[in-house]
Amino acid sequence: MLRRTMLGATAIVLTLVSVLAGSALAAGTYWGSSGAPDGVLRPSCHNYPYHYLVRPHGHDWALETFLVDPTGEGLASGAFDPDSDPKRGRSHFRICRPSTTPGRFMIRMKISIFTGPNPTVHWVKRSYFHLRRP
Repeated sequence: MLRRTMLGATAIVLTLVSVLAGSALAAGTYWGSSGAPDGVLRPSCHNYPYHYLVRPHGHDWALETFLVDPTGEGLASGAFDPDSDPKRGRSHFRICRPSTTPGRFMIRMKISIFTGPNPTVHWVKRSYFHLRRP
């Protein structure tokens, strides 16, 4: 009897964890996404493309993107707003080979929604891409 009760309690906990994890994923993907293709870290400075998608509740929003290199150092950023940028678009990060190393790069994306005196900030799920040696 005790074993059956423990199995039932375990099933309930697993179900709750599954539902909460699904909600967290849905909340992260609802606000937007970013991504970039893998490539080669070329000599000198070059533009490396990425794309973004923002899904705000209202019309007054701001989007910031941040590029983090394989060592964890911030390398570049971008800013977008509804007055001059679409909700879905492409941009680029300017990366100079002498200032970083090949490896896995991370794009962080912050969306600020303005519905009152203070903005609501949402961090979108991080995306990754690789730049390898030539």
